[in-house]
Amino acid sequence: MASPLVRFDSYGSILDEGAQKGRPVEGFNLTAPPKSAAPRNVIAADADAVVPGSLSGTEGYDLIAVELVAGQTYSFAYRGTPTGGIEDPYLALFDTTLSTVLAEDDDGGAGRSSLITFTAATTGTHYLYATSFYTLDTGDPSIDTGNYTIDVWSADPAKDAPATFAGAELIGAGTTFGFLDSAADVDTYRIDAKAGQLYTFTYAGGIAGSAELADPIPGDNIGVIDIFDARGTLVASAVDYETGASFFAEQAGTYYVQVSPYDPSLLGGYTLDVSEIDPADYDPLDSIDWRDADNVPFVDVNGVPTAYVYFAPAGENFGETGDDGVTPMETFGWQQFQIDGVMNALNEYEKILGANYEITTDPSKATFRLLTTESEQYGAFFYPRDPAYGTQQGIGAFNLLSGGFTLPESLQPGGYSYGVILHEFGHAHGLAHPHDTGGGSDLMLGVSGPDSLGVYDLNQGVYTVMSYNDGWETHPDGALPFTRATVGYGWSGSLSAFDIAQLQERYGVHEAATGNTTYTLDDVDAAGTFYQTIWDTGGTDTIRYDGARDARIDLLAATLDYTPTGGGVVSYVDDIHGGYTIANDVVIENATGGAGNDALLGNSAKNVLTGNAGNDALLGREGNDRLYGGAGEDTLTGGTGLDLLFGGAGNDVFLMELDEPANKRKFTLDVIGDFAKGDRIDLSGIDANLNRDGDQAFTMAGKFQLLPQIGQIKTVSFGSVSAAERSLGFDLGDQKAAAGHGAVTVLLGEVDGDILPDFAVLMFGSSTVGVSDLIL
Repeated sequence: MASPLVRFDSYGSILDEGAQKGRPVEGFNLTAPPKSAAPRNVIAADADAVVPGSLSGTEGYDLIAVELVAGQTYSFAYRGTPTGGIEDPYLALFDTTLSTVLAEDDDGGAGRSSLITFTAATTGTHYLYATSFYTLDTGDPSIDTGNYTIDVWSADPAKDAPATFAGAELIGAGTTFGFLDSAADVDTYRIDAKAGQLYTFTYAGGIAGSAELADPIPGDNIGVIDIFDARGTLVASAVDYETGASFFAEQAGTYYVQVSPYDPSLLGGYTLDVSEIDPADYDPLDSIDWRDADNVPFVDVNGVPTAYVYFAPAGENFGETGDDGVTPMETFGWQQFQIDGVMNALNEYEKILGANYEITTDPSKATFRLLTTESEQYGAFFYPRDPAYGTQQGIGAFNLLSGGFTLPESLQPGGYSYGVILHEFGHAHGLAHPHDTGGGSDLMLGVSGPDSLGVYDLNQGVYTVMSYNDGWETHPDGALPFTRATVGYGWSGSLSAFDIAQLQERYGVHEAATGNTTYTLDDVDAAGTFYQTIWDTGGTDTIRYDGARDARIDLLAATLDYTPTGGGVVSYVDDIHGGYTIANDVVIENATGGAGNDALLGNSAKNVLTGNAGNDALLGREGNDRLYGGAGEDTLTGGTGLDLLFGGAGNDVFLMELDEPANKRKFTLDVIGDFAKGDRIDLSGIDANLNRDGDQAFTMAGKFQLLPQIGQIKTVSFGSVSAAERSLGFDLGDQKAAAGHGAVTVLLGEVDGDILPDFAVLMFGSSTVGVSDLIL
C-alpha cells in the first residue's frame, strides 16, 4: 500500500531509497515473552529441521526453543505456507535468558518471509519468536492468521554444494537451503528442464533493500545467480537485494545454476526457491489484485458514480502516527499545484471507470482523505478498502521529502510524483504491488523483490504503475535516471495496460475516446513527455511521429498474459523517454512515421502504415493492409492477408512471406502498386521446395512453361487487373480501387509440387521482372 522513499541531493543526484510504510530500519522494540512462557517445540542443536505451526489470531506469537552450540552458524527461514499461510512473517531470535533480541528479520524472500543467519556465542537453549509484521505494527493478532513453517539448517562444509558443473547437486522445484561461507564460495546446482516450462530462481539472504544493505546484521548477504545451458553458455545472470533469475526452456535439457557472494564481506545462509511454471496457467493480473479489498463506494449522482476527495489542512491527521508509530503525524496541508496534480491523476481513473471525482471540504463526506507529511521511511501510502484497516480505509499520505512532491513540475503529467499519485490511488481502488503478496495478491512470475523485473521484464511502470520500477527501465537507450533535472518528465502519465484491465475486472468496461484520434509521439525529453497507455473504444485512430529521429510504432495491443506482449508494446522515439502502449481490446488502425529510419508494425486490423522520409521498415502483420514507404530505401512486408504495398521514391525491398490463402484466393497474394527500376522482391524467406529438407532457393521457370513447377517462379503479364483476376481466380476486393490501373505483371511461385501456384505478387509499373529484380 506504499511507495518507496526517493530523494535527491543539492546536486540533483539520487540520495536514498527508504522502506515501506511502517517498516522500521532498526526493527520493532520487541517485548520479551515472560520467562515462564512454554516453547511449542524444542529443536536439537545438530538437527536440520522443519517446524510447522500456525497463528490463530488470539495469540501474538509462537515461541520455539532451539538448542544451539557456541561457534556454530545456523540459519532460520520463516515463511507462510503456500495455501492458507500467514501473509507477512516476522521472526526474532532471543538469547538463553529470553530477555535480549539477538537478531530479527522481516525480509527473507519468496514474497514476504523472514531469514536469520546467526552464529551462537554460547551453548544452550535459545528461542525463536514467530509473529507477524501486522501484529507488531498494529497490536492486533487477528489481522494476519494462518499456517507457517520454520526451516532450520546449520553450516556444514561437508554438505556444501560443489563448485563445478561435474559435481553439481541435482535440484528441482521447491526450496534449497545453503550457505555461502567464503568470499570465493560458488555453489553449483543442476536442474533437468522440461520443454515449454519457465524456471525461476529466487535467492534470499536476509537483505531486502538499501536500508538493510547500508547496515547489515551479521549473516545477511546478497547472492549472484548465473544460469548456464548444457554447453556452458550463460543464458541468464542477475543480482539484486533478493536476486531473481529465470529462463524459458524451449527444449528439454540440463541447465546449471551457480550462486556466489555479491559482496565478499557479506556471507551466510540462503534460500534458493525454484519454480517450474507453465506461463499459460497464470494470469499477470492476479499479481496486482488486492483480493482482500472491496471496491470504492462510489455515490450515484445523476447516474454518474462519484467519489469525494478531501485535502486535509495542516495539523489534521485522522489519528495517523509518525515514523515512531506513537507520535501523532505532523501534517502540512496542500498547495494548489499539489491539489491540481491529484485531480489530474484522478482524471486518468475517470477515463477507465466512467466515474467522477469531486473535491469536498467536508471530511465526513469524503471517499478519500489526503494528507501531506514528512517521513524517513516511505514515499507515500494509501489504505485500500480492506476491512483489515477499519476506519483508516481511504486515507492517503504523501511525503513532502520524497519524489519532488514540493516541485510543481513533479506533479504535472509525466512527473515523478504524478506517477506516485497514480500508484497510490491504485491501492485505493484495489490494486496491489506485483512484487509482494499484500492483500492476497500473487507474486508476478519471476519477481523476487521490488527491483526485480520478472518474466519478460513485465514488472515496470510502463506496464503497471503498481511497480516500483518506474517508467520504462528497459528502454533500448537506457532508463531515465531520477535526478532534479528529470523529476518533471519521462515517467508515467496514465494508468498502464495491466492496471486498466484489472480495474475493468472490478468496475466494468466504459467507453472513452470514441472519435478519430491521433496520438503523437514526443520529439524532446521535456515537460509533457511521458509514458501512457491508450484506452480508445471507437473511431479510426493513428499513432504518428513528425520529427527527424528514428521511431518505432507498434500497433499490437496488450495481450494480458506472460508473454513479451503481455503488458503491451511500447511505441517510442530514439533517445526520448516517453511513448504509448495500447490497452487490451483497443484497436489503433494506422501508424505514420517521420523523417527518420522508422519501424512501423501493424496488427490484425486493416492498417495503413506510412513511412514518409527515411529508410523505413513496415510490417503489416494480419489483415488486408496498405503500406506506403515514402521517400528512402524502405523494406515493406505485408504479412498475412491481401496487402497493398507502395515503396515510394528510392530503391525499396518488398519482402514476401507464404501464408494460408484467404477469401476466394487459391494462393497467398500481395500487390505492389509502384514497382520500379531499382526495387527488388525478396523471396529468400520462402522455402522453394517444401518436399526437401533444408531451405531451397527459387529458380526461374522456362520461357514456354505456362505455370511454374515446384521450386520455380514465373512472371505472367496481363492487360489489366480484371484480366489477371479472371485468369488466375482471385479477387482484390476493396484493395482494387487503391491498387492502380493499367497493365500488370504477376509473379507466381510453386513450393509444394501440386503444380498450382502457392503465392503470387501482382505488380503495377513494370512489364518485365528478371532475376536482377529478385532476392532468391
